[in-house]
Amino acid sequence: MGVIWKTVLVTLLCLVAADVAGAIAVTVFDILPLRFASAAVAYAIWLVLGGFCGLFAYNIAGEWASPKAEAGAPDWSARPGAGGVGLGVLITALIVIGALVALFYAIIWSHGGVASDDDYVPDSLPHSIVFFVAVTAGLIGARFFLMPTQAKDPLSQ
Repeated sequence: MGVIWKTVLVTLLCLVAADVAGAIAVTVFDILPLRFASAAVAYAIWLVLGGFCGLFAYNIAGEWASPKAEAGAPDWSARPGAGGVGLGVLITALIVIGALVALFYAIIWSHGGVASDDDYVPDSLPHSIVFFVAVTAGLIGARFFLMPTQAKDPLSQ
């Protein structure tokens, strides 16, 4: 399998795992009679899970899609050619997220058939927007902050 199919699979699996974890967390906070629980708790849960989902999806897809190295080699992001693999992972994952947003808009959000007090993704449009923006930010952040920068020779400038 190539970079595209591996990234699609990893991205979808990470999104499903984050959605299940978020549904469990939102349900627990909804059931427990906590004084500090408010409507912002659900948004915070989806924001944090979305960010970590993007980070994990980028790293797992990049590791799986990069050429295998011998034992003791550095992380995939430090190997030669990692920039191209990382860019392919980022673009593919963003296309997957865009396709999912378009799909959910077409079948759920445009019809207004969900309850307004629902805190679950993809049922709730506001919570889904927070989640997908956080996933996108996690992916972009992983691309630009976790990849090593090329060392520049100060004498060559």
